[in-house]
Amino acid sequence: MMKRVIVYGDIHGCLDEFKSLREKIEIRSEDMEICAGDILNKGPYLANAMISYLQDHHIKVVIGNNEAKALKQYRQYKNKGEEYLQTLRPFEIATVLSLNDDDFSFLDSLPYFLKIDNLTVLHGGLTPRMKLDKLDDNLKKELTLIRFLNKDLKPISWNDQKSSYNKFWTEVYDGREGFIVSGHHPFPSPKIDKYAINIDTGCVYGGKLTAIVFKKSDDSIDTKNYKFFYQKAKKDYWNIYLKGEKK
Repeated sequence: MMKRVIVYGDIHGCLDEFKSLREKIEIRSEDMEICAGDILNKGPYLANAMISYLQDHHIKVVIGNNEAKALKQYRQYKNKGEEYLQTLRPFEIATVLSLNDDDFSFLDSLPYFLKIDNLTVLHGGLTPRMKLDKLDDNLKKELTLIRFLNKDLKPISWNDQKSSYNKFWTEVYDGREGFIVSGHHPFPSPKIDKYAINIDTGCVYGGKLTAIVFKKSDDSIDTKNYKFFYQKAKKDYWNIYLKGEKK
C-alpha cells in the first residue's frame, strides 16, 4: 500500500475536530502526519492536552506563531513569576499555566519548516527574497507571520491588509523551496496556487479543519494529485471566548 503524507491546518486547540478528521482519513501506521503550526490557543483544549495527543500519536509539528508566543510567555513566567501573568489575556494565562518543562522542551524543539522530498510544510509564508537554508532569528519569526505582500513584495502588517495593493504570498511564490503547504491565514476553503496551498480554514472561528493528503513514492511526493478532508467546527470557539472576555 502506498505511503501517504498528511498535513493538517491550524488546529488551535480544537482537539475533538482533529480526532474526528483523523477518523475520516482512516489513519494507517505507515502514514506521515504533520501539523502546519498553531496547534495551541483560542480553542477549547489547553496546550498540554494538545501536546500529549500529538506526542502519543507521533504526529510531527512545525512551529507556528502561537507556539512561538507560548514559548516566549512561558520563559517570562518562569523568570518573573505570577506578576507577569497580569500582563496576559486569560487564554494566554491558561496556556502558560497548562505547560510544564517537558511541554516547553517539546515546543522549543519544533522546526520552522519540514522538507519531505519535494514537499515543504511551514506555518506562515515566504517572500521572494527568503531562503529556508539561510534563516536568522528575525527571518524565522517572519516565516511564522507572513500573509500578504505589498507592491514591493514585502510583508504587510495585519492592520495594512486592506490597502489598495497586496497579494497573498502564495500567488507570487515561484516553487524554489518545493511545493509548500502552509496555514496561518484563514480562508473559507483551501487557497490553491501553482506551487503552494494554504489549508487554514478557520476551525477555531467556526469554520472547518482541513487536511491535505498526498501519496508518497520512494523519492518523491505526488503534489499534482491530492485529496482534501474536512471536519466542520462544533462551535465558533473564538467568538464565544471574546464575548466572555468582554463581560
